[in-house]
Formats: sequence, C-alpha cells, structure tokens
Amino acid sequence: MLLGAFVANAPAAQAATTIDFSTVSQGPFDQSFFTRDGIVFTEGTFVGFVQGDNALIGPVAGTVKGGFSSLSARVAPAMQGTATYTLRAFKQGNQIAATSITVTQDEGDPTTGSFGYFTINIGPLPKKADSFSLSNVFVRSSFPGVTLIEFGVSSITFSR
Repeated sequence: MLLGAFVANAPAAQAATTIDFSTVSQGPFDQSFFTRDGIVFTEGTFVGFVQGDNALIGPVAGTVKGGFSSLSARVAPAMQGTATYTLRAFKQGNQIAATSITVTQDEGDPTTGSFGYFTINIGPLPKKADSFSLSNVFVRSSFPGVTLIEFGVSSITFSR
C-alpha cells in the first residue's frame, strides 16, 4: 500500500512538444512565432523550402521556457555536399552537452547517403538546459565553387 501511495504522488512525465515549420509561411520568420509552445528563437530569421518541406534556414538557436531534458531536430542540407552538424545544449550560457553528425548528400561523392531529412538528437541531458544551437561546418562538395552547405530545419522536438 505504501508503494502505491508513492507512485501515485510521483510527478507525471511531460509529453514531448514538437514545433513544425510547415505551419509557418515562407519568408521572413517572426522568432517569437512559437512562444505559446514555449520556444523563442534567437537565431534563424527566414523560412524557405528545403528538400520538399518548409524549413527554418540555419544556423538556428533558441531558448525553451521551463528548460528541456532532450531535444531533436529534423535537418536537411540545401546544397549537395558534406557537412558536420552540431547540436548544443546550454544552461545559463554554459554548454552542458553537444552532439555532432557528419552527413554526405552529394550525387558526385561515392560515400553519399540517401537524400532527405535526418534527425540529430541530444539527450537525455545531465541537467535541464534552457537554450540550444544548431550549426554546421562545411567539409567538402563535388560541385566546384560550393564552399558552404546551407541547411533547413523542418521541425524541433523537445521534452521537459
């Protein structure tokens, strides 16, 4: 009986929140658009069309009201090539975690993967973070003159 009382008083886990940029018109982006969902962007000012979906053009950064314990983003390059994408989590301006993934989507590169969106995920975190950033670094491209891989973020999901 005592165990049952303890379980009944345990805090319930909050469901994940997903923001989807298909709900936003293409063009200049109001960084407070998703305030009611608990997220305000501090970087990312334009929504474009990337690989078949509306996406916030990166780099992207924001703050999450109440913090988050995990965060993921659906990302796609806007140019063919290879780039390393890094998702970082911060608490009061100090980085507490980071994860990176190198993605090749380049028809001229024998190591190419499949085209489309991929997920980059950070968490569970050692403590709640209050802000995040997502950026990339150009690695290579088989297309002459390409020295930057722009990217789009179609959605962001976070758990508290």
